[in-house]
Amino acid sequence: MSKSDDTKAQIMRAAVQQFTLLGYEGAAVRDIANAAGVNIGLIRYHFGHKADLYRDTLAYLSTQYNEVCLAALQTARDSGSPEDIICSWLLAPIVAWQDSTVATGEEVLCFLNKMGYEDAELTRDVYESHYSYALQEWQDAIRAHYPAMQRGDWLWFLTSLRGMYFNIVAHNDFTLWSLPAINNREAAIRRLAADAAALLRITAQG
Repeated sequence: MSKSDDTKAQIMRAAVQQFTLLGYEGAAVRDIANAAGVNIGLIRYHFGHKADLYRDTLAYLSTQYNEVCLAALQTARDSGSPEDIICSWLLAPIVAWQDSTVATGEEVLCFLNKMGYEDAELTRDVYESHYSYALQEWQDAIRAHYPAMQRGDWLWFLTSLRGMYFNIVAHNDFTLWSLPAINNREAAIRRLAADAAALLRITAQG
């Protein structure tokens, strides 16, 4: 990695941390620069404005995110198990992440969770160009097992699954709803996938 690439990775790592902690509006470029140990001019040079830094960081992380998730999905498809397919996408960033130069897989998941609360205009273009196609492939693989499921039930399921998933991943450092903190996230995600598959089976049967 060149010195320039190393500096960019350093800035993106600080950006992930600040954007996740404070949100887009709350994270100031100066704070990101301080966290990265660089001057603001370097951020402007490499990324331009704050919105560009945000979107460029999301886009950069998408490469490994899609790679590990799609690889896990292929293995799960070969098993023929809906539970494995559901679990594949949820668990892959945690157990298969390789390059943590900018962020660990868990940090990426927390960043993506925070992204869900940002203005859609900020993230739509990156989401549609870098994330949505691969995520749709995962959804199609699940729905193939439940062809009779109504669209409204499916969207409700996805919303519920996302909420429970990020409660496991993004709220691991404190108790949630007075419940004990989750220490074994892999086991919790596997249980979530099993419960989700059972729920889909019941819902699809009407």
